[in-house]
Amino acid sequence: MRQPKLSDLTVDVKGTRMMRRAAAKSRKVKITINIDGDSLSRLKSHSDKTGVPYQRLLNQILKEALKGEDAMESRLEKVERELERLKKRVAA
Repeated sequence: MRQPKLSDLTVDVKGTRMMRRAAAKSRKVKITINIDGDSLSRLKSHSDKTGVPYQRLLNQILKEALKGEDAMESRLEKVERELERLKKRVAA
């Protein structure tokens, strides 16, 4: 098969705009972090076993941890409200 010449290629401006809009809507943000070498090795090992790319896997782990933290705060708030209610009841 013959390789196309660079001068023969055209830029799909409309398609490029659509791709950029889709990327902007995805709400993904590119960051740089420092991570412990052992943790990264374990993450990549888990990634190889599951077939999920390690960056996506890291994002999933982070989401689950934050969701669990939110649930923990919610439970704590419920306990504190119940405690306040009981204190008022005992004081009355």
